[in-house]
Amino acid sequence: MIIIMGVSGTGKTSLGKHLSQETGWPFYDADDFHTETNKKKMSSGLQLDDADRAPWLAELAEKISLWSKEGQAILACSALKERYRESLAAENSSITWVVLKGSFDRIKSRLENRENHFFNPELLQSQFDVLELPSYGIHLNIEETIPQLASSILNKIQPLSSATIGVIGMGVMGQGIALNCSENNISTAVYNRSVPGEEKIIESFLSRNKAFKNLSGFTELNAFVSSLEQPRKIWLMIKSGPAIDGLLEELTPLLSAGDIIVDGGNSHYPDTQRRAQELQKKKIDFVGCGVSGGEVGARNGASIMFGGSTDAYTQFRPILNKIAAKDKANVPCQSYMGKEGAGHFVKMVHNGIEYAEMQLLAETFAVLANQMSYPEIVAVFQEMNQGSEASYLLEITAEILQKKEGNHFLVDLILDQASSKGTGMWSSSAALALGSVNTMMSASVFARYLSSFKTERVALSARKPKAKKQVELDVKSIIEAYRFARIINHIQGFNLIENASQQYGWEYSPSEIARIWTQGCIIRSRLMEMLVQAFKTEKSLFNNTTILDLLKENEAGAASIIHHGIDQKIALDCYSSAYNYWIAMCSESLPANLIQAQRDFFGAHTYRRVDKPFEQTFHTQWQ
Repeated sequence: MIIIMGVSGTGKTSLGKHLSQETGWPFYDADDFHTETNKKKMSSGLQLDDADRAPWLAELAEKISLWSKEGQAILACSALKERYRESLAAENSSITWVVLKGSFDRIKSRLENRENHFFNPELLQSQFDVLELPSYGIHLNIEETIPQLASSILNKIQPLSSATIGVIGMGVMGQGIALNCSENNISTAVYNRSVPGEEKIIESFLSRNKAFKNLSGFTELNAFVSSLEQPRKIWLMIKSGPAIDGLLEELTPLLSAGDIIVDGGNSHYPDTQRRAQELQKKKIDFVGCGVSGGEVGARNGASIMFGGSTDAYTQFRPILNKIAAKDKANVPCQSYMGKEGAGHFVKMVHNGIEYAEMQLLAETFAVLANQMSYPEIVAVFQEMNQGSEASYLLEITAEILQKKEGNHFLVDLILDQASSKGTGMWSSSAALALGSVNTMMSASVFARYLSSFKTERVALSARKPKAKKQVELDVKSIIEAYRFARIINHIQGFNLIENASQQYGWEYSPSEIARIWTQGCIIRSRLMEMLVQAFKTEKSLFNNTTILDLLKENEAGAASIIHHGIDQKIALDCYSSAYNYWIAMCSESLPANLIQAQRDFFGAHTYRRVDKPFEQTFHTQWQ
């Protein structure tokens, strides 16, 4: 349903009739529904009040509902105030508003030359006085010709019911997903809100990508929804948090049972679980879908972690197979993670592993920079990237360290304050809630937080004891330490997914997750390829002989780098976390018995005994 609004004389009727001829949709003029009393009043130069308009608006609302049920229709109606528009839309939320605008003088000139119409031109000022322009809708200037205006409208609302998938949010990632779909012969509609600062996003996007003939763009949400095949498949690429809830409030009234909404951003998995449960009441599938690979991955093939109903996955799988990265066997790097928030949980853990991997590389860089030049460090990293340590993050780190600006290495000009967006913190908080251990992820998050205290760090650095003597650590030990810590990082990450899977009843295949992380994603690596095979025999990597042997072989290097860090006053949070975790896991006895005794002493929390059955608990009167 299209409603063309504006003050009298903007050309609503002429445009409506032209659109009717172009589309075949019936045209109606709201003026025809005015009572004779209203017409005489306006003809005599008297302004209608709200009481005069109320029956007219009520009748139009009923008609709009009827016309919409019969199919598409076009209505010309002044609809000057927001409450008038709300009345008209009371029975139909699928309205595309077209707002015609022009100068007072231009419109008055038109009215004065118009024949056989009851509207008195002297009333024009009163219409301008009460006009409340909406922030939504398709806004057009009447200086354009009727065919030009019609073309602008049709370009925004057509093609109808033809797009296989709709993408909402035209940021970098949204544009990449849309073009990826379109390039893979998936008819794609895109939508972005039209607000100050974003008015031209859709227009610019379509203009830059004219070669994609199966791509259509919209700034009107209901027109966008109408353009999609049913059941509708909608992919969200917008900022996580309240923005998604706000969009869902607008979007869901336009949808039908069986439609699917996929959130492809980094939303917190409890929010995804909540949204899925709420929309299930309306029989709409809400999916949390992790997407890794950044801008390049979105455009050319990402690693995709789908979490929702199996029916939604079945419907989306053909699309996912086309837009996902491909592993070395040419199998799409996409898979089903489980119901509701499973996809976003797995992506969250992916990012937690990523946090720790980045921190490990930063700590390795700090050790190497203490004893060699940047070109020498690059050479070490490049050689590592040819062997078992090869990874995307190692590759880009070597590239970063070569970048210069003038006579300076760019990295030296970058302020040493690292930001975060939440997924690392969420991984740590999830581990605490689930009783899982992810000390390396947590250490990497806290390292970023600590980096923000720049002023305090500078002040304290002058008082910190300096290393008595610069000592070098052999590169072989550094590489061993790096190899060791990376394995521990991945063990902790996959253990967290395992614990969540048990808690929430998710389907969980660690080998399959490792497989889809071998290409497309940020943490792709040769180690990940090894884990695909390792997980085929054991869910716990500690039970895999190859992995366990690697840890034992490289433990000495891990110990060496920590001793070196202490000696040279270099903070190695992640390395220390990895090593301490390994030592604790390999300890038959831990001092936790003393902690239980302390808890029982001050809080009567009880304890178990090594010489009694496990199910028995004890309390001692310590004083």
